[in-house]
Amino acid sequence: MDLNPFFKPKSIAIIGASRKAGSLGQVFFEKLLHYGYRGTIYPVNPQTTEINGIHCYPSVENLPEIPDLAIILVRKELAIEATESCAKKGIKHLVMITAGFREIGGEGIKREKQLLKLIRKYKIRLIGPNCMGIINTDPAICMNASFSPTEPYQGNVAFISQSGALGVAVLEMSKLLHLGFSVFVSEGNKADLVDHHFLQFLDGHEPTKVITLYLESIEESDLFRQIAQKLAKKKPIIALKAGSSSSGASAAASHTGALASSDLATEALFEQAGIIRTQTLSQLFDLAIAFSNQPLPAGKRVAVMTNAGGPAILATDAIERNELSMAKLMDKTIQELRNILPEEASVNNPVDMIASANEITYQRTLTALLKDSQVDAVMIIIVRPPINTTPMMIAEKFKELLQNKSNKPIFVVLMAEKDRDCGLAIFQELGLPIYDYPESAAYGLAKMAEYAEWKKKPASKVKKITVDKASLTYIFEAAAAENRQFLKTSEIMTILSAYKFPVALGKLIQAPEEAIQFYETMKNPVVLKIESEDIIHKSDSGCVRINLKDVREIRQAYEDIMQKALKISRPEKIGGMVVQEMVQGKVEIALGMNRDPNYGPLLMFGMGGIFVELYRDVCFRLAPITERDAREMIRNTRAFQLLQGFRGSEPIDLEVIADSLIRLSQLSTDWPEISEMDLNPFVVAPQLKNCKIVDARIKIHVKK
Repeated sequence: MDLNPFFKPKSIAIIGASRKAGSLGQVFFEKLLHYGYRGTIYPVNPQTTEINGIHCYPSVENLPEIPDLAIILVRKELAIEATESCAKKGIKHLVMITAGFREIGGEGIKREKQLLKLIRKYKIRLIGPNCMGIINTDPAICMNASFSPTEPYQGNVAFISQSGALGVAVLEMSKLLHLGFSVFVSEGNKADLVDHHFLQFLDGHEPTKVITLYLESIEESDLFRQIAQKLAKKKPIIALKAGSSSSGASAAASHTGALASSDLATEALFEQAGIIRTQTLSQLFDLAIAFSNQPLPAGKRVAVMTNAGGPAILATDAIERNELSMAKLMDKTIQELRNILPEEASVNNPVDMIASANEITYQRTLTALLKDSQVDAVMIIIVRPPINTTPMMIAEKFKELLQNKSNKPIFVVLMAEKDRDCGLAIFQELGLPIYDYPESAAYGLAKMAEYAEWKKKPASKVKKITVDKASLTYIFEAAAAENRQFLKTSEIMTILSAYKFPVALGKLIQAPEEAIQFYETMKNPVVLKIESEDIIHKSDSGCVRINLKDVREIRQAYEDIMQKALKISRPEKIGGMVVQEMVQGKVEIALGMNRDPNYGPLLMFGMGGIFVELYRDVCFRLAPITERDAREMIRNTRAFQLLQGFRGSEPIDLEVIADSLIRLSQLSTDWPEISEMDLNPFVVAPQLKNCKIVDARIKIHVKK
């Protein structure tokens, strides 16, 4: 899809341009003119023949050519008519500033449906409605097609915002922070063009080096993920996603459903796509400034230099808390620092130059640290008032040193009043990110290091498993015909076997004699558990007996389970019992899936058994997952230490877990009817033959 007509239009029609002071049409038109748009502007307004010395046309039909882009500013009652006029003229790209659509409900929803029907009929692409416009700071274009009171500062950061009001605030703050934008997009209602369309455009947009997003929703999440993942290998994507509250999944039937939330799905999507997520607007700005000006670190080793000991301790704590490390300085660096600094100074990392440090001390210390091959990044702390210098003088010395950009990131913590002696403008000119506190600088460095590591990860593909899906269709048809929410144990075992999961041997029985016969065949202890639609969590209900070793125990257990089941389940819903081999592995894990309405299948891995919700040691990823995703799910839990062998114990076969996650991923994508799934407990052991799924439940969508 070609979005160049939006960002590089040779001509723009402003429908609703106005001479009326203070009106949206007047403000918008003035902004476009004042910023110096290089193309041709066609104001459209039947009430006047001229605006700011530019000929005004009474209608779109009267325009002398077909403009590349039309901006619609008319009131909501005229918006559909204006769109149709553009369509009939042959204009294929529209920005709808006008509000009063889906966001107001009622008539607005109907109006947006009309708008969509119209643009689809004429094959028009639309940004908006209810947006503040778009901006391209490229000197060859100079397009400020927005009503923001603040003109953008030119730079290499693209900003895509779902909120117009937030976009206005961002442009205002960016001027203060010296953060320059390449392009700016206010998406509004996202009726047509959505995030992934703009990400695809930015992939090939040379002036853009960093992408920032403010999101309230993510449409077509599969496509968004694919495009973002490809783009993030070239350019960092930093996102602030609003609406992180829980989806209220506590009423879900599965452990996975109870633990899952839409925000966890967002987190999984961002993790898999390589998107850097921030929790605040302040963090978004901090990272945008850092990524847009500084090189990525080669590793996680940070050197700290300061003129005060207290902030150095805070910096050290923050660095380690963010999973960075304090660099161990080379001997020759330490010797060089001894020659530079007074005897009272600390020449180990953090380097405390003490309060007498001046601008020359700062310059020479930074030079020594940047030369050290064991230093990947430098954090400079300036606590004011220094005794023998000013931050301005330090900044001037850095200007001499950094005439050529450093190949290592340098962050400045300026713990001083931001007055004219603070050197802020010079630090910004040098592209050095400025922070008020060490914690913020450490956070920024950590995110850059994480992204650098993610970029280095080799590509991993989704492994396809051969399954005879047609042989399983009857299971879902039968459940739907009987209006059942949950599949029967026998149906679940059939499905898991078809996907070649390691499943414990078992069968559905109707009498204790059948259980005894199974036990005598196995010649090993067995487990008995109820089969009932009314009893989902069998262990919680006391309807499971394990490690049954003789005929008497089996008979007694059968009677006890049935008595308990009849007290909590309708008799007609009891389908018998399942007798199963007793599996005795080392560790119980849980695999699961909850189908998020926006993101699709959300897979879970964690410690299993009855305590999975209590400990919440789980990791989530969105299906489909790659082999690398599966292994990362295992590594990203605290349980990984136990699984790989803890305190001399034999390690668990991790490949069977990773392989089962991949099979679960395909099962989830193959059958959209499945809404929730738990494979828990999944008993795992050092030997593959002893790794078996002991219990499972599958919930499906029931059409009402």
